[in-house]
Amino acid sequence: MLLLLLAACTEPDPDADKPGDTGSPVDTSGNVDTSTDTSEDTGADTAEDTGTSGLPDARDAMVKSGEDCEEIAGHTDVPAARAWYWGELTGDPEAGFTGVEAWYFFGNTAWYDHGLEDCEVHFDLSEIEVTGAGACDTCDYGVRVVADVNLDRTTCPPSLYAGYEQMNETYAIEQLGDGSASWYFPASGNPLGDGYWDSTGVNYLADDGCSLPVD
Repeated sequence: MLLLLLAACTEPDPDADKPGDTGSPVDTSGNVDTSTDTSEDTGADTAEDTGTSGLPDARDAMVKSGEDCEEIAGHTDVPAARAWYWGELTGDPEAGFTGVEAWYFFGNTAWYDHGLEDCEVHFDLSEIEVTGAGACDTCDYGVRVVADVNLDRTTCPPSLYAGYEQMNETYAIEQLGDGSASWYFPASGNPLGDGYWDSTGVNYLADDGCSLPVD
């Protein structure tokens, strides 16, 4: 799942799908958990996320560091974080899916100096509808999901997900013969991320590069 409320550190491609292009935020109200993570090493703990027991974890490819974001547009004092987006669906297109998604942020030095920490935003998928694959001619099927933020598991400050407590997203999924899976934006056919699939589910990981916090 991708962010509308963050700006990429690189010059944008006008033809590329942007973090929020496939999702429609729903304005929700209620108390927001402002707690920060206290786990050892980083504030992003993926140990309990995986819902499909036999599936390889796509997040094994995730770089848990903001080192590549130390210099932003020639400056070394800009708070930024390496941002990743991950999701996993348990089940199959015929029987239906349950699922989870998460955003992960690994900060640079200025990010920490700004009072931020490595953190994560978790979402439960309250609705998952199997659909067509749209513009992805090679995809096997598509899914439309409604994602609700899980405040009990979220460690990022509310400013990183304010207005996105609930989102509507659509994906197109290609299940390859070697057990890998490629995810796309169905409206354009442009790639989102890659992961794995088997008879029990499918997952993905997307690298959003260096992202800046919005005050």
